[in-house]
Amino acid sequence: MKVVIRGLGFGYAGQTRSVLSGIHLDVESGTVHAVVGPNGSGKSTLLRIVAGLEEPSVGSVDFLGERLHDNRTALVFQEPRLLPHWNVERNVAIGTEFGDKPPSLYRRVRDFYTKQVGLDRVRHHKPADLSLGQQTMAGLGRGLAHDADVILLDEPFAHLDALNRNRLREEFETHWQLDRRTVLLVTHDVEEAIYMSDRVSVMSGSPGPLVATIDVDVPRPRQDVPPNDPGLLAATAAVWEALERA
Repeated sequence: MKVVIRGLGFGYAGQTRSVLSGIHLDVESGTVHAVVGPNGSGKSTLLRIVAGLEEPSVGSVDFLGERLHDNRTALVFQEPRLLPHWNVERNVAIGTEFGDKPPSLYRRVRDFYTKQVGLDRVRHHKPADLSLGQQTMAGLGRGLAHDADVILLDEPFAHLDALNRNRLREEFETHWQLDRRTVLLVTHDVEEAIYMSDRVSVMSGSPGPLVATIDVDVPRPRQDVPPNDPGLLAATAAVWEALERA
């Protein structure tokens, strides 16, 4: 599923200052596309519009291609937003629980994605008994378990320590290789954007447009790519140069 964004603008009612303006973006089908930019540049708002949680003031978001999953989008919020009275495994599988899939499929989805994000040992715990990092992992598992054509990630690893951040990046890469859904990721972490993505777009300060889109010319999977790989170095330099302009 390809996502095509044209002339997108957004502003809150009663406010003269726009949050987004003149956004043009193509997220190719079956790729991971990252958006980086300064704090307050409207990255999270962009995801909410693509997810259908906000209506743009101007412009359009179109989804092109054959629909392969039950849902068009799944949004992984920066904050976990788990149901407090449900345990981990039920929070992860909430999308399947309220669907029309057979119970056997629900159990397979629940078990697979709970293990995928490293929460098998605390699967029966409630959110209040988890660290913020573990809650973040559960939120990521819930998003991946949702049967959607386009996955929207809003700084999904922001609350994780370095070890778990690296582990989940690798788990995400492995999962994406098996199920190449379209992914739109927003983050302030340039290293994360380049490691996870096929292309990186740089957003200027709100309400500016995108100032550049950089191809990450590095083969995937990237677990074994050395840090001094020429493609990684070139993409990193180009993204930082664009951020300086932004």
